[in-house]
Amino acid sequence: MAAEIPSEWLAVVDELEPHVSPHWAKQAREHGAKGWIRLICMVDAHSQLSNPGIDEKIAMTMVDLAVGKPDEQAGWSEIQERSRASRVDTVARVVDAASEVLPEDLIPLFIRSVDPMRIQM
Repeated sequence: MAAEIPSEWLAVVDELEPHVSPHWAKQAREHGAKGWIRLICMVDAHSQLSNPGIDEKIAMTMVDLAVGKPDEQAGWSEIQERSRASRVDTVARVVDAASEVLPEDLIPLFIRSVDPMRIQM
């Protein structure tokens, strides 16, 4: 009998799907019954989302290219900040979701992977 994929995991995958690759979502759905797969997916999502996405990068570049156009720069800066804030919120959601979707014995590995400087007591 195949292990069942936790509904909490599928909810997290649905939430992260707009922010990760289609391949990530496919693997997460197909193999999410395994706790270690969920761990790898969570660490990978955290890693991907910890860096500026394409929207932020475009907005940053457009700010630089709009020299002498303060209104345009302000607009692109606003887009950049909104994109960054959304990404940071999503990263926080990944961290929060770890305790919901990972087996207890894998949570320390997640923490070590996403925050290697954190000292475990």
